[in-house]
Amino acid sequence: MLPPSDPPSPAALHHSAFFIPPPPDVPAQFVYVRIPLQPRQRVDPLHQREDEIDQALHAQGIGTVLGWGDSLGERRADGSRVAAYLRIDINVSDLAAARTTLQQLLPTLEAPAGTEIHYTLQGVRLQDRATATGWLLEQPVP
Repeated sequence: MLPPSDPPSPAALHHSAFFIPPPPDVPAQFVYVRIPLQPRQRVDPLHQREDEIDQALHAQGIGTVLGWGDSLGERRADGSRVAAYLRIDINVSDLAAARTTLQQLLPTLEAPAGTEIHYTLQGVRLQDRATATGWLLEQPVP
């Protein structure tokens, strides 16, 4: 599994069961969303959240969901690791519009405070982070 801050390689994406290539005439930028998993959180076995994000991006012609999966948390005393985040990998053609769409959409999909949108802007890795009162924009990635 990839560390949460590293985008998958193109080769790894092509081996994903969920890979959808971007249109050939539109340069794509990689974005990923990290949604903290809460204890006893409602399970989404049909991945409706990811589907709704994909539909919203497609409707505006600005992106597509590439895939999703769990990111593991810290190792427990017994050596086990449980899922701490849901990660959604996205290709976008308009970063500003995609960020705005995600910032508006994620709260309606029950994404809690602590949800992060990761992207690169002018060669700098940044994140927008949801708080109880709104979004903190263009935060450096620790």
